[in-house]
Amino acid sequence: MIDSDRTVDRTIEAMRRVNRALRTGNLDDAATRNLTLAQIRVLNRLLSHGETPTSSLAAGLGVKLPTVTSVVDRLVDKGMAARSADCGDRRRVIVSLTPSGRELVERIQQGRRVRLSTALDRLEPAQRAELANLIEILAEAAESVGGGEGRTPAVRAGAGH
Repeated sequence: MIDSDRTVDRTIEAMRRVNRALRTGNLDDAATRNLTLAQIRVLNRLLSHGETPTSSLAAGLGVKLPTVTSVVDRLVDKGMAARSADCGDRRRVIVSLTPSGRELVERIQQGRRVRLSTALDRLEPAQRAELANLIEILAEAAESVGGGEGRTPAVRAGAGH
């Protein structure tokens, strides 16, 4: 168990370091300085899933509806997201990206791609292939025990106000 614990700790720390390194450039971008990490996560979710009811957005992010509503309120105020009524059920609110929100999140993702690509270029081709295979295996294993695809760390209501 001790060896297993050490492996878990090493893996968690390595994943944190990778995520921090890939995220750092995003938060340095002048356009993202006024966005919280929670807001960036919502924008990413909207880009990958398209127009989304607030209830589905909250569920996909693993947070409560009032939390995601608060984050969306700020994104709407900043012109990054828009709300509309669901034609089939007026009680439901649909959230979508605005063109400026889409442009920003695409730029953020492109920056991450460039930073990851630069880091991967420092590995040997065989190491890159092995790493990709192992990460895919880990992702499948994590999804099988952790509630499935698309779950992200919780978006906290108080983060970055």
